[in-house]
Amino acid sequence: MSAIDYAARFEGLDSDTLFELEYGPDGPSNPDNSDPDIPQEYVEQLLVVLATWRQEILAGSRDDEGDYRRCLDAVREAWLQYSFRWKGGPSLPYPFDLPRTEAAR
Repeated sequence: MSAIDYAARFEGLDSDTLFELEYGPDGPSNPDNSDPDIPQEYVEQLLVVLATWRQEILAGSRDDEGDYRRCLDAVREAWLQYSFRWKGGPSLPYPFDLPRTEAAR
């Protein structure tokens, strides 16, 4: 197995991470301090990591498919929540996934 710990790059990733990248540690209290390009660029970098990781799994040089799927789901969930959460917007569940017991039905 490769020495690169891809999964470590996704630890703690959620929509709050992306909001902090956009607004900084003070949050959205000052909307003029927003830079939505920063979270988008961060997610794009993570997608490049996932693409490389996927290629290595398909080539048979890695056997951490479970970690890959977990990290892919983390990126999807973070981007979904980030993209559709705004002040006065709809109340969304976090995460959107069903609990394992419900998903098995």
